[in-house]
Amino acid sequence: MLDNDKMLYYTHMNERTARILDLVTAHYITSAKPVASASIAKALGVSSATVRSEFAALEEAGYLIQPHTSAGRIPTAESYRRYARKFIPPKRLPKLQRDLLKMRLKGAHGDTLLQQVANVTAELSGYAVVVSLPADDDLHTLEIHLSALSSTRILAVIVLENGLIRQLVLDLEPTPNDDALREAESSLRSLAVPVQEVPAALVDIAQRAEEEVARTFCALADAWGNMNPPRLFSQGLKNLLLEPESTDPEFVRMVVERVEQPNTDADIDEALRIVLEETLALVSARLELGSSKAGLMLLGPLRMRYPETLAIAQGVTEMVAKSAEQQANLN
Repeated sequence: MLDNDKMLYYTHMNERTARILDLVTAHYITSAKPVASASIAKALGVSSATVRSEFAALEEAGYLIQPHTSAGRIPTAESYRRYARKFIPPKRLPKLQRDLLKMRLKGAHGDTLLQQVANVTAELSGYAVVVSLPADDDLHTLEIHLSALSSTRILAVIVLENGLIRQLVLDLEPTPNDDALREAESSLRSLAVPVQEVPAALVDIAQRAEEEVARTFCALADAWGNMNPPRLFSQGLKNLLLEPESTDPEFVRMVVERVEQPNTDADIDEALRIVLEETLALVSARLELGSSKAGLMLLGPLRMRYPETLAIAQGVTEMVAKSAEQQANLN
């Protein structure tokens, strides 16, 4: 965070200084090497002495650092933050990439859609991607299908209102006959309560059902708490191993930590946001899945290619919203 003096400098930064800072940031994002004053001077048509003077001021203000004596400058987190914000809202994703997204997501829904989102976003961006799903507690069930697996086990396939599918294996000996399972399925179609209230509702309707159907409801209620759906869909972690920053153990640690434990709620708070954490850059977006939401997060080094990455995140969210709308119309 900038202190008051640095914020004042930021506010009154003249056009040439801002241009120099943008050029240093853009050059370093591309090369991952300290940027010399001579290269900036050539780009702007000014003397190296002028650029060095600007470098000194920017360094004092906390926007640039000099890794070692006689080296060029590299941007600080504040520089990246300032630079990245210039690209919000992002430009529209190019048609070729939009067409690829449309093709890869066509016909996909539920868990398959979310994994495909992670796959194609990692492919387009060249970064690691995590799609995170909040708890199902407030969703409703559309259907619950029951089928006997053996003489002692039943498979329950739960279809949620956002198209996601959950499975539970019920231990019930002996398993009810096919007629009882069909009757149970028919009763479950009218179970219009949120996921978190399903066990209590099952116990309630079991009290008014025939014995075999009631046993099925009670077994399903007992197993309901074991419904641990996949919450994360990830892809592209290997992409980050190709970045120069991968030689830094702290960078790798932060990436793995973020992939394994994303902040699910924060990732859907805003339509699009940028977070910088020490050596790590995160671009997150909210995926609209009809009646529910998921979080999309792209992870890369601070040198992230922000214009392209933000455009990809925005393009993916638009395509997913369109896909969810089409799926809802089919249903």
